[in-house]
Amino acid sequence: MNPGMTDVWVYRHAESLSNAGAKTLDPEGIPLTENGHAQAAKLAASLVRTPQRIIASPFRRSLSTAAPILGRFPAADHEIWPTQEFTYLAPDTCVGTSWIERKPRIDAYWARLDPELVDGRGAESFSSLLGRAREFLKDLAELTDDLVIAVSHGQFMQATRLMAETPQFDDQTAMTVFRDRQAVREFANCERMVLKVKHGAVRAVGV
Repeated sequence: MNPGMTDVWVYRHAESLSNAGAKTLDPEGIPLTENGHAQAAKLAASLVRTPQRIIASPFRRSLSTAAPILGRFPAADHEIWPTQEFTYLAPDTCVGTSWIERKPRIDAYWARLDPELVDGRGAESFSSLLGRAREFLKDLAELTDDLVIAVSHGQFMQATRLMAETPQFDDQTAMTVFRDRQAVREFANCERMVLKVKHGAVRAVGV
């Protein structure tokens, strides 16, 4: 532990029904599977340092993954930040479908590579996702805790890492690199991304 440095451990939520291939109703309310709850408990038990702050997104699967961590470290500050998953397909058009059934629409969205595209009501553009990632990094840069734990989502984590490593990218370039990285390897459930904050700057240092 270095004086004046904040470690930020960002974890993807545990396995959700959507990850398991089940049909779901809305992006925000997707629950964890039974296996996901076991993963969340194992994650909390594995932590070797005490966080001063625990951040979760407002989505159910993030909150449920953070719950065992909060149970183990009740003295930590608990905050909800807008680090929710990237919802790029209009939620109303996805009710009762699985990600496998949505795959043709997913492929078509990423083939367009249009960072300003909004698919419909309740969806956001890729540029909006990048904006949230930039704000996340900006807010982290103001923290002075020794350790912060954040429970977020895979695509948000990918966007955050991209903005930490290459903040100079315009949105079009960022979307292309993001798509290619996702195709190679997505963040796994409960996988960790490590960020370090020092002198008001945030850098990604690995997993």
